[in-house]
Amino acid sequence: MSYIELRDVEKTYNNGAVKAADGISFSGEKGEIIVVVGPSGAGKTTVLNLIGGMDSVSSRKNNS
Repeated sequence: MSYIELRDVEKTYNNGAVKAADGISFSGEKGEIIVVVGPSGAGKTTVLNLIGGMDSVSSRKNNS
């Protein structure tokens, strides 16, 4: 079992008009260093907000 895990999560805004995260999956173990990189607008802050509990997942891509 992973310490942190996201599996097929989606985050949308404006009633689904904007997809900030589309099927994001990753996991990390306790003590592991994880780096989130990508271009502006790729959803990095959204993913960090989901992990930190400051935002909630809109849905799961595979409904799992």
